[in-house]
Amino acid sequence: MPSQAFPPLCGGNPQTLILGTFPSPQSREKGEYYGNPRNQFWRLLFGVFAEPFDRPDYERKKAVLFANGVALWDVIAECEPEGALDTGIRNPVYNTALPEFIAEQRISNVLFNGNNAYAFYLRNIGAIERSVLPSSSPANARLSFEGKLRLWQEIINPPLLASRPT
Repeated sequence: MPSQAFPPLCGGNPQTLILGTFPSPQSREKGEYYGNPRNQFWRLLFGVFAEPFDRPDYERKKAVLFANGVALWDVIAECEPEGALDTGIRNPVYNTALPEFIAEQRISNVLFNGNNAYAFYLRNIGAIERSVLPSSSPANARLSFEGKLRLWQEIINPPLLASRPT
């Protein structure tokens, strides 16, 4: 039976959209984006915005996301996942609402949480400027947390800081 992705996680006025591939089994079970405690997404995002990461609940995570003009969604809207890895995605239905969402929200910066999210988008939804973050997945062990954080800061902060009102 197919599993559904989450609706977009979007606050008032997002400038940046971070796209993943599809929620992991733990995320779907919890009903939270990046709900696997081993996934470094939230820790990286809090680090980018110099927020203390003191085991925040999901409401606090969303508050930090929205306060910094970031929205989340996934490239795949529905699939039959086998396990937690992107290689286990079967019979995907792609999120073709993404281009309209990006235009409606006037999002100026689209980032992909890993190369797979970007590849799925490019092959099945359309061309878009490539901005890929090192994946926050625990399966991505090529970089240390500190290495990922440095790259996330370089990629996320300049566009967000430039678009914030002074």
